[in-house]
Amino acid sequence: MSDGFPGFVSKAREILEGGSGLEDIEDFRALLCTDCAFYHHGEEENEECGSFLLLKALLERGAFDLERALRELG
Repeated sequence: MSDGFPGFVSKAREILEGGSGLEDIEDFRALLCTDCAFYHHGEEENEECGSFLLLKALLERGAFDLERALRELG
């Protein structure tokens, strides 16, 4: 099933392996938006969808577990 979210899987693995973090908005976009058919890098990036805002808030609060998400998708 992870074939459906290659951008998320790649960025999540990079984060978990310590090669990257969630330090700025671009890191969150790389993790959460890359696989979205409605997201086009460089276009209207100041407009964020509700799913992005929700997942970003959960990640910032430690309520979204990337390891578990990868296992479930794997």
